Amino acid sequence: MGQHMPGAAGNGPMTEEGILERRSSGCHIDLVTQTDNDLQSPVLSLLSAQTGLRGTIDDVTRVLGLPVDVLIRGESGTGKELIARLLHETDPLRHAHRFVAVNCAALPDNLLEADLFGYRRGAFTGATHDREGLFQQAHGGTLFLDEIGDLPLHLQPKLLRALQERAIRPVGGCDEVSVDVRVVSATNLDLHVAMSSDLFRRDLYYRLADFVVDLPPLRERRGDIPLLADHFLKLYCRQFNRPHIEALGEGSRTWLCRCDWRANNVRELSVVMKRAVLLCDGDVLTPQHLWQAVSRGEASRCEVPDVPDERAQLEAVLERMGGNLSAAARHLGMKRSTLHDRLRRHGIRRVAHS
Repeated sequence: MGQHMPGAAGNGPMTEEGILERRSSGCHIDLVTQTDNDLQSPVLSLLSAQTGLRGTIDDVTRVLGLPVDVLIRGESGTGKELIARLLHETDPLRHAHRFVAVNCAALPDNLLEADLFGYRRGAFTGATHDREGLFQQAHGGTLFLDEIGDLPLHLQPKLLRALQERAIRPVGGCDEVSVDVRVVSATNLDLHVAMSSDLFRRDLYYRLADFVVDLPPLRERRGDIPLLADHFLKLYCRQFNRPHIEALGEGSRTWLCRCDWRANNVRELSVVMKRAVLLCDGDVLTPQHLWQAVSRGEASRCEVPDVPDERAQLEAVLERMGGNLSAAARHLGMKRSTLHDRLRRHGIRRVAHS
């Protein structure tokens, strides 16, 4: 490990420490610090609703307050981190501490080791001070290891020892540091196949899998789609400062439920909702906004929404808004000048104040 790593163009070489510091500041999210209920994942709603995750949630409650590590299995984008967070937020022993997440496939092998276990000053070029790893940062709370099936073979015995001894040894260090964490790992791979191919250690698998949660894909729990869509609407309206968007319009939930979310499940639904919020200028998110938000490659898996008769729609909205053009334009998601042109095209006269 003693070499410099290439940096961004124009910035010169970057040390491993610099890369790790940048990753630490930009990529790790301490989810517990998001205390605004509108911004939280729909954990509380999931707990109270009869959703397709009811069985999964019941499974999660079995290990609350117990010193048990958990393996979550499911397709890409099914919400494995959501379940990990649910486990963390509802655990009486862990919820007051940090939830720290890392993607095991996102970093080169040498950086991942330092990321997980930390390092001591002088461990490699540019390591000018000690740095805590993710195990230490998650002390008392939960460490979420996503894509655990991609963990390099040479790191697997080190993770195994950390789980067995509840202690880690920083890179370049001699002494072990005790850690108290629940490790929740997740994978979309068949780890039994990986074990048969000697790509994943059996002893590590059985240490990680004290308790296994299987997460069904979104297509098998379509009743969850309206709940998740409402959550993403609130999330992105707040994130993009769009308070004027009040709700999903008539037919929007039905349209979303009819889409085939086979490719990326909850992640794909989230992206479509994000795009739709950015496209909407009115106060209601319509099926037309959602259709525009579906990318060209995904369009074949969603129905083209019915377009209402424009004249009838304009007259209905004008009547609802008491003839107020500005309010009607906001509701329809268009500029006032655009609405005025369409009214003139259809020969509709404004009947009240503007």
